[in-house]
Amino acid sequence: MTDFTNDFSWSKSRDNLFKECARKYYFRYYGSWGGWEFNAPERVRQIYILKQLKSRYIWIGQVVHSCIERSIKNIYKGIRPLNIEEIIKITERMMRADFASSKSGRYLKIPKTCALFEHEYNIDVGEDEWEKVYAYVEKCLRNFYGSELYQELYSCSLPKENWLEIEEFSSFWLDYVKVYVSLDFAYKHEQDIVIYDWKTGRSEKLEKDNIQLACYALYAMEKWKVPTTNIKTAEYNLGRNEIHKFPVDSAVIEGVKEYMRGSIRDMKELLRDKVLNEAVEEDFVKTIDENRCSKCNFKKVCLD
Repeated sequence: MTDFTNDFSWSKSRDNLFKECARKYYFRYYGSWGGWEFNAPERVRQIYILKQLKSRYIWIGQVVHSCIERSIKNIYKGIRPLNIEEIIKITERMMRADFASSKSGRYLKIPKTCALFEHEYNIDVGEDEWEKVYAYVEKCLRNFYGSELYQELYSCSLPKENWLEIEEFSSFWLDYVKVYVSLDFAYKHEQDIVIYDWKTGRSEKLEKDNIQLACYALYAMEKWKVPTTNIKTAEYNLGRNEIHKFPVDSAVIEGVKEYMRGSIRDMKELLRDKVLNEAVEEDFVKTIDENRCSKCNFKKVCLD
């Protein structure tokens, strides 16, 4: 079996982490590498476990995305989705099971199971706050399943040959660097490629600087060989039940390319070996923002 190699790549989430804290970026993409091995050094194993942590707010997004993904894929397969009341009941049961698993510390032995930041760091979160988490998930789901978009999919009015991608982990290349993307949903409408991004939290700016959607547009241009005039991108904020369209043109595409090149250059500058993608912890400075430190997955292993 071929060994995994830690090759350099770029994504918007990776860029976000690098801007937030270079040391946190190191832990996630370098310090945790190999932590899944049974004979991994203790600290590497610990970093790998901490990498899996998610706050209750990130958990909300993952739960909602997973639920929507399952329903849309079922529609595509010809499987009739459950009604919204059944979906909510099942989702809540799954969340409560994941919550109990995390609280018991099961993730310490099986890292890929639900691991909540609040449990690892013994954050005092009242039961009423956790109930708000369940309530917000329900709100997002009711908004989506009651939307015109979902009704269009549910009625099968969108031809199957026009479905393009649903939460697929995809990639393209920019200057010999692999760029990863995951489109929540993409389909073809007449001559256009329509791309949706589900959001459960705060939205990015939606003028000329939504890097995420611009990356999706760049990917679509290369994957489906269409010009910018035939790419339509939109963010659906499920909490507010608002759809914001993001116009794409050649200036946006050139702008995102330059942004990515700058981000890649900054990331590589901190590597000890740019060819082998080798990094040393001390070369990645910690943020001076103590508020960010207090919310960081890796705070218990971060060097003084």
